[in-house]
Amino acid sequence: MKSVFKKMLTAMRGGVNELGESVVDNQANRIFEQEIRDAENELQQARQELAALMAENTSLARQIKNTEDEIARREDDARKALAASKEDLAREVAERIVEAERQRSELTATRTKLQGKVDSMRERMQKSEKQLAEYKRELQVVKTNERVLRTTAQIDTNIGSNQSSLTSAKTTLARIRERQQRLEDKQHASVQLEKELTGADLDERLKAAGIDQESDAVEGVMARLKASRSESAS
Repeated sequence: MKSVFKKMLTAMRGGVNELGESVVDNQANRIFEQEIRDAENELQQARQELAALMAENTSLARQIKNTEDEIARREDDARKALAASKEDLAREVAERIVEAERQRSELTATRTKLQGKVDSMRERMQKSEKQLAEYKRELQVVKTNERVLRTTAQIDTNIGSNQSSLTSAKTTLARIRERQQRLEDKQHASVQLEKELTGADLDERLKAAGIDQESDAVEGVMARLKASRSESAS
């Protein structure tokens, strides 16, 4: 019993997995497009973070420059103090110089590390930008292919279906021809009936058989006239 129950659970998990894959497949284009939008948002946030780091790097460079200017100024002060035989004052200035040099070293080390992070982040962003641009091009290709496939499928469906426009037009044309043929048959029957009722049909059949009453009448009149002429001549 436990074995059967276990198999049932396994089958249910398999069904859920198949359903999930089916949903993903059917919505793949939409998912891909949303993932691209998410990547764009993440890159935009990364740009802002990179800009902040670059601003901090610029600030450190400015602090280092100010410290170096201070060191140069203090060294000049120390030289002047020595020149004036004020060694104690020169020593005090030298202590300030040592403190400034220590600060400069710390700032330089911090800026060096920060510059490394900026360079690394910029490189990763450039790669991400390039990959994102490629994915956008691929998305356009995928959308175009999808439209082509849908259009082709629709055309196949319309042509293959009895309800398609082409099939419907063919059926309509056949009905028009059938109606016209019925009208022609009706008109022909009416003409034929009229001939039968008026005797015209009999005249046509006699003529077709080589019996033309009108022609015979004309020939009879001609024969009578000729005979009359002969009698008058006698």
